[in-house]
Amino acid sequence: MNAASRLCEIIAQGGKVSPDFYDDDRNFAAFKQHGFMREAGVLASVVCDQCSEMHSAPVVYDQLGHGYYCPELGLVELAPEQVIAYLPDLPFLIGKLADLLDCKQRKASPLRGQTWRIGAVTAASEQIMLFFHPRLQTEDDARQLQDALSRQARSRWQLVLASQGTWPMAEIATARLDEVVALDGETGALCLLVDPTTLVGAPRVSTGGRPSSYATRLKSLITARIERGEMVDGLNAEAAQLRAEFASAYPTETPPSLATVKRHVKAARTGS
Repeated sequence: MNAASRLCEIIAQGGKVSPDFYDDDRNFAAFKQHGFMREAGVLASVVCDQCSEMHSAPVVYDQLGHGYYCPELGLVELAPEQVIAYLPDLPFLIGKLADLLDCKQRKASPLRGQTWRIGAVTAASEQIMLFFHPRLQTEDDARQLQDALSRQARSRWQLVLASQGTWPMAEIATARLDEVVALDGETGALCLLVDPTTLVGAPRVSTGGRPSSYATRLKSLITARIERGEMVDGLNAEAAQLRAEFASAYPTETPPSLATVKRHVKAARTGS
């Protein structure tokens, strides 16, 4: 399972998770390292797999530390790292998505319940409002989302990303987060797979003009950096590194301006 899909799976659970459960999953370690998961106290219960019949048991605490009671084994002690609980850091994720899409009108806290506004993306003359809701699998999920969106100014183009489910909704496009965004487990960088303009069906406007003489080579360098997991989050930082790489690859040519490089990096990230 790729990193974005694993993160979606964890978010969809809607609660605390144990790192022990993902002990062999390198993606989970990357989530903790890059900020997608945060510590959230201790676990309420654990699974005992040391006796003849696997079972769930509440975590207890005494002066000696944490543990749980097993009918066969009695009190089983747990190491401190075995009881640490983790939660997806949704404010961090929403901020990363807003940065990736260069959104305006961001909001760092939920609109209502579990509905988040990522922000507004301008495509040609159209404004697309992007939201996130953890699950869109049932009518109840859709009702909660509608309730939150009813408190927002009406936008012609709306896109809701969900970690699980794409319940059909009138005048609102829905998509799974892991089908729209890729997550590099090595660097923690996000990369857009599908342009929001395409997902909502908004019209595209061709700007015309002569293609940049740098376009093909910059696109090739960007693709190579993505494949090597070398892209960094910040637009300015990535553009500076890409410009330096262009100068190294083509030493006899004048490198493109930083503004030109930033334009190509942004286009690659947004799929436009």
